[in-house]
Amino acid sequence: MLEIRTADRGDIRDVNLAAVIDVLRRHESVTRAHIARETGLSSPTVSAVVTTLLKAGLVTTVGSGPATGGRRGDLYELRADSRVALAFDLSSAPPRRALVDLRGDIVGGSTADLPKSALRSPQAFVRWVTRHAASLDGLVGIGVAVPGVTDPTTGTIEWAPSLGWRDVKLRDDLQAAGAAAVVVDNDLNLASLGEHAFADERVSDLVMLGLRGGLGAGVILGGALHRGVHFAAGEIGYLPVMPGLRGSRDFGALEATLFDSLGHEDGPDIVELLSFACVAVAAVLDVAVIVLGEEILQYGAELPRELRERLADVLPHPPAVVFSKLGADGTLRGAAVAVQQEVTKDIRRLLA
Repeated sequence: MLEIRTADRGDIRDVNLAAVIDVLRRHESVTRAHIARETGLSSPTVSAVVTTLLKAGLVTTVGSGPATGGRRGDLYELRADSRVALAFDLSSAPPRRALVDLRGDIVGGSTADLPKSALRSPQAFVRWVTRHAASLDGLVGIGVAVPGVTDPTTGTIEWAPSLGWRDVKLRDDLQAAGAAAVVVDNDLNLASLGEHAFADERVSDLVMLGLRGGLGAGVILGGALHRGVHFAAGEIGYLPVMPGLRGSRDFGALEATLFDSLGHEDGPDIVELLSFACVAVAAVLDVAVIVLGEEILQYGAELPRELRERLADVLPHPPAVVFSKLGADGTLRGAAVAVQQEVTKDIRRLLA
């Protein structure tokens, strides 16, 4: 039987609020008339939403718009730094944190390394984050990028080898300590979100490859993060390289061969192994772009060109291959995107 969900006035107000905020995010400054045109909302509805945002301190007036034959309308600008997400990248060396505003930009001066003491245990991390978050104004959520296997639906770190953390219910622990919206996800998943949102590739489908303790990928399909049934989409390190060569549950055959070859001159080179992974990804998913993580740059600035040539030899529709445009900040900004998506489910959190 078809389940039909009805909407009450509160639901409709929240949808309208999210639509107006989205327009304000994408433009430096706009008039109410412009917002009405882009959203399709009536002028009275737009006026009511803008008034609400002004009262909440999310929007400010920055002058008058162009003359259109009548009275000039006020120009409104999103106060992007009035609400921030606290983002953590536990896969970087050393692990980093930053504040990210509503437009996805890192707040100047907020990027810093995490102290080693904060990562001695999950409990130490929760205590450190809780203390730091309490000192921040306008905090709407916390995003944590983890180098390992996560269950994003529960915010659980199932296994993060480099941290030595297993079965950590991080979201529950942070929320119990009073944190706002909390997102816990794999580092490459969040890096791919950041790349898709801010790198100006203008595509709906991309894959981001990374070498962060293993070989993995973040997958964006139809403009959304694709995790798979077991949240294991993108575990390309488990691809078989050659008959008879097997990996393990913890380290796949392809990534084992790749990391072994990096230390031996007589083994297969990184172009050969990465092209194997790229062909598999492109043949199955038919994405427009394959993004190589910043950490792959050390193996040669010509890698994208070499991989494109290899793909063009064997695929009828080879994807573009590019290095990450966001670099080390991509994962932090992607973590903030995930927080904003979570907050959008209860958009009125932004008004608090």
